[in-house]
Amino acid sequence: MPIVSVTAPAHPAGRELLAGIAGAIASSLGLGERDVLAVSVESSRSVAGGGASDAGTWIVVTIHGSDRGDAAIGRAREAAQDAVARWASAQSLELEGVWCEWLAPQPR
Repeated sequence: MPIVSVTAPAHPAGRELLAGIAGAIASSLGLGERDVLAVSVESSRSVAGGGASDAGTWIVVTIHGSDRGDAAIGRAREAAQDAVARWASAQSLELEGVWCEWLAPQPR
């Protein structure tokens, strides 16, 4: 079961963001709709180096899961990024960027 951490500013439609990402990843991997868990990590601010000004809205999606091969991982990452873009568009929210990565468990 992939677990997805979504770091984003608090938003009234945050639940929809999580559900959209989880559903998109599940679909891309051929999993059931309840086979991917997404958790929210609220961020209060993004600042570029130097700290002089805010860096705009970034959403960071980290998929934690076992190795499923490069093709499946690529599809899942792309599906997550597309889900964020659709959500942002529906919310009329301009994003500075989206960062998406897949992290496999480290050997003990």
